[in-house]
Amino acid sequence: MSGAQATASDGSSTDAAMNLTAAAVPLHILNTRMPVAYRRQLIAAGITDTTTQATFLAMHMLAIGVGALAAVWLLLGDDPSLTVCLPAALIGGLAGWWIPRSWLEVQQTQRRIDILTDFPVVLDLMQISLQGGMGLPAAWDVVTTTITGSGDGMAQEMRRVGVEVNFGASWQVALDGAYERTGVIEFRSLGSLLQQTERFGTELSNMIVVLSDSLRIAELESLEERANRASVLVLVPIGALLLPSMLMLLVIPSLVMLLEAVQSVNSN
Repeated sequence: MSGAQATASDGSSTDAAMNLTAAAVPLHILNTRMPVAYRRQLIAAGITDTTTQATFLAMHMLAIGVGALAAVWLLLGDDPSLTVCLPAALIGGLAGWWIPRSWLEVQQTQRRIDILTDFPVVLDLMQISLQGGMGLPAAWDVVTTTITGSGDGMAQEMRRVGVEVNFGASWQVALDGAYERTGVIEFRSLGSLLQQTERFGTELSNMIVVLSDSLRIAELESLEERANRASVLVLVPIGALLLPSMLMLLVIPSLVMLLEAVQSVNSN
């Protein structure tokens, strides 16, 4: 009896393993044939796992197909026509392509904003660690551990930079790679700063303070610029709402008086 149960359990585990293998094969094919630009967009959005990337691409392709079929089903009705079917499928497919793509762009933007928000804090923590006597690699690891959980995007990039440096890459090359993945140019600025300190022997903690202050000043200037732009843009909806009401207040009473005058002349 126990032998039969063991055989059955072995058979079920073998079937489960075969099912997982069969499910992983299409994902592996999608992963190997994924366009480089599409993979960069996924990485910029924080999707770094290859299986998750292949799954997202599969869902994206499925959304295109479902959108095309849904549009054909809704617009075709009881009168099938090729001239209606093809445009409907094209519109539905475009909608299925656009919805995941727009979500991906929102994730990229939000991740970039999170990294930019955490960047001055990271520089401050590195400056404190360096002044405490730590070397740059040790300070980098300590700051990475400290911000994990509060700034996941920044911590993720810092972990990757740390791994690349441990495998022999220079700080500038590793930070340039972070810039290519995220679009945050401050990574490149930090890489140039680290290269200059290594070449000329300047005090790294003081240079980090200067870079942190410049980032904060740039952020304040950006906020002021956006506030000024918003104050100008808000005039557009105000004008669009006030203009019709002003025209109604000015034109309608004049029209009413004119009509009354015309009626009185005709009656006389």
